[in-house]
Amino acid sequence: MQARGFADTVIEAADGAAAHAMSRDHGDLDLVVLDLYMPGMEHFAVLRELRAEQPDLAIVVLTASEKLHDMRSAIEAGATGYIPKSFSITEILSALQSIVNGEEFFPTAGTMDNGGESAGGPALSPRQSEVLGLIARGYSNKEIARKLDTALPTIKNHVANIFEKLGASNRVAAVNIGRRSGLIPDE
Repeated sequence: MQARGFADTVIEAADGAAAHAMSRDHGDLDLVVLDLYMPGMEHFAVLRELRAEQPDLAIVVLTASEKLHDMRSAIEAGATGYIPKSFSITEILSALQSIVNGEEFFPTAGTMDNGGESAGGPALSPRQSEVLGLIARGYSNKEIARKLDTALPTIKNHVANIFEKLGASNRVAAVNIGRRSGLIPDE
């Protein structure tokens, strides 16, 4: 089956388990498109498993959810892109083409339902923003404490608060979310 001139072959799966199995059976896939609301997608488990098994595979979440939290969770789980179904078919195909060409695609935080957060993402204190920037540059907590002339427990507290505000479970996820939310400028 051809998808509007975009793909030569399209393989469909009824649920997350079938999508996972098909991706294993077809090692030559260029792109996997998942819907958050398809059966078996609870807590991004299929996305995490696919990412762990195939680190270079382009995996996109195409969904009705425009919640910033869902997009952040998809980023943390390893998505290459996140496309709301409210986008026009032209926008969706353009985003998919970009992803197949090796780029990532995530809508700006301001276009998503932010659940009361500021358009640029959650509000971090100036010090938390500074700490997040140093994390992004690869500094350890101890190095950040030295650089900012602050006690290590204080830095650890800032990092924990940053994780909580961003909905991140680790440093890499915090940096990815921070960049996509506009909290960390691209270098």
